[in-house]
Amino acid sequence: MRKFIRLFSKKRTMHFEHTSSGGGWFFDVEKKLQSAKTQWQKIDVVKTKEFGKALLLDGITQLTEAQEYQYHEPMAHVPLLAHKNPKKALVIGGGDGALAQEILRHPSIESLDFVELDEGVINFCKKHLPELGGDAFNDERVKLHIQDGRAFVENAEKEGKTYDAIFMDMTDPEGPCIALYTKEFFEIVSSLLKDDEAFFIMHAESPDLRLKTFQRIMHTLKAVFPSVQEMVSHVRMYGGMWTWAIASKGFNPKNFDAKKIPAVIEKRGLKNLKIISSETWESFFRLWPVYKALLDEEGEIATDANPGYAME
Repeated sequence: MRKFIRLFSKKRTMHFEHTSSGGGWFFDVEKKLQSAKTQWQKIDVVKTKEFGKALLLDGITQLTEAQEYQYHEPMAHVPLLAHKNPKKALVIGGGDGALAQEILRHPSIESLDFVELDEGVINFCKKHLPELGGDAFNDERVKLHIQDGRAFVENAEKEGKTYDAIFMDMTDPEGPCIALYTKEFFEIVSSLLKDDEAFFIMHAESPDLRLKTFQRIMHTLKAVFPSVQEMVSHVRMYGGMWTWAIASKGFNPKNFDAKKIPAVIEKRGLKNLKIISSETWESFFRLWPVYKALLDEEGEIATDANPGYAME
């Protein structure tokens, strides 16, 4: 304890961030590389003492060099490895490009529609974080759409577009993006799934940090999709336990034979995965019973008229 107190007595620059209504975490900042305010948000790229470069949107950590794989690797590769032949992908949000870069590692991906509201985020990451995702925008398979995600999927539905894989990598359900967390939005997304093997995956917050938000997201998805599978892992840059939801008309990577994972990884040329293996596969689907029980209860759903996300 004395050592801890002495550390705080030294003059230093620190970033403090709430990860729940009454708690949070901090990290040391060595240098601010660039800061700007776009039409939509404040963007900062900083160099940290322990985690390398970090991207902050409105003061909230989006990724760090040292830890981004903990979020992007499972989100991209768990569902894609379980899919037989993913060809067409859609990414909504994730302007840093890190998720798209992981998706594009699968050679079967022929096209990727990338929808991002704030072009400023893309430009920042091209300049400061090219190795983490900024280079993904140079891939010829990527078609960039600078527009609202809700508007894009509504137009895609009218045009009859379908996808094998849809990823939503949005900020927390508040502000302009809250319209992408409602039953009506998920219904449109469902119509864009090509077949029963196609899937939609999104982050579902942390049941450990934002229990009510996690519960509302999951109940809203279950009101639309026949199959909704929670996925859980540790993401340090977001404060600890984190979840994703994989929604579909029948696809569920939980049922994929873990023994086949090494062969699929080798066939697709996915080298240097840091989390996923045949040994860890089943762990992604092992949500604690105390949180699993919440998904079996009846719960409120988010609608356009009443999103109701309190971020707690």
